[in-house]
Amino acid sequence: MSQLENCIRGLHGRSVALNLTNRRFKTILNLIFRLRSQTTLPIIQCRTGRGSGKMSKRIGLSLLALTVGLAGCGSVIDDPQQAVKERREMAVVLSDVGLGDQSFSDAAMSGMSLLREKEDWFIDYRELNETKSYEVAFATLAKQKPTVVVGLGFMGQADLEKVAKQYPKQQFALIDAVSELPNVLSVTFKEDEGSYLAGAAAAIQSESETIGFIGGMKSPLIEKFEKGYKAGATAVNPDIRVLVDYAEDFAAPDKGRQLADAQMKKKADVLYAAAGLTGSGVLEAAEANGKKAIGVDSDQTTIAPDAVMTSMLKQVDLAITKIGDTVKASGLQSGQIVLGVKDGAIQLAPIRNANFTPKELQQLEQLKQDVLEGKVDVQ
Repeated sequence: MSQLENCIRGLHGRSVALNLTNRRFKTILNLIFRLRSQTTLPIIQCRTGRGSGKMSKRIGLSLLALTVGLAGCGSVIDDPQQAVKERREMAVVLSDVGLGDQSFSDAAMSGMSLLREKEDWFIDYRELNETKSYEVAFATLAKQKPTVVVGLGFMGQADLEKVAKQYPKQQFALIDAVSELPNVLSVTFKEDEGSYLAGAAAAIQSESETIGFIGGMKSPLIEKFEKGYKAGATAVNPDIRVLVDYAEDFAAPDKGRQLADAQMKKKADVLYAAAGLTGSGVLEAAEANGKKAIGVDSDQTTIAPDAVMTSMLKQVDLAITKIGDTVKASGLQSGQIVLGVKDGAIQLAPIRNANFTPKELQQLEQLKQDVLEGKVDVQ
């Protein structure tokens, strides 16, 4: 246990680096989460071997918590089940782009962090650049028998259902698609509601009466964004022109820039991208050309600070915590949870980089109220 002891001795105001196997790393990680406290968290940096390569993971670790558990450290490491007895664990397969997308996966990670810090949950996740396929990722996590295995995005639905059939007593959850399997809980959003408000904001801002929409992949889900955007824009200006393009790729910023440049040449002066990492290229192109843009999923102002006037917030973090709460309360289940503006799961980020008059802001607020009252239907 010298590695763990060295880790503890190195906690006094500095980071330490250790070489640990994945199994032992996960054991220590689970122990840390189990013993967390409300004190300021110093950082341990542990390196875990994966084949011939190395992977760094940074962990917030409570000195007080480890001090409390120090006397039993040896027995805990020798018997991992002692450290994780009666735990709840959420294991998530991230979307195809993975962490760093400044959108879907990052928002999900935020939700997992909330479960870890505020509830009695441990978290685990897999990215496709590690497992190479959704099926391998779901199967790997299911074998560990966590409380729930979660899939992000409609693209992983078929593989999630394939694995879920092999593990009928394992709870699965699917975000952004609907499954009929008895052990899969589905969570979807009313993206059209938020996109309706985004379209209204774009129409208010536009001087050319031409705005653009760029989707990541033509599919029923992304078409909900498009339809909502068009409906909101025409509610403000029935004569507005809405240009639409699909990149057919959620991880191609250069493609996003190309499509954005083409739309701006056709006079589009506000661009809305529902395209994952591809959308970052759209926002950057708008900024480079002095136009406005609307982000998606999370507040994407940092990508193009001078261009992003708002973002359509799709609170994937709320979906993650909702799954945790539902499974915790009810056990193995199926069914569908639908989240929208009324639930606080869909909304616009604050308006920036736009000189809306008080009357225009009031108009936007009234449209939001119409959505809340069920007066708007863009399905």
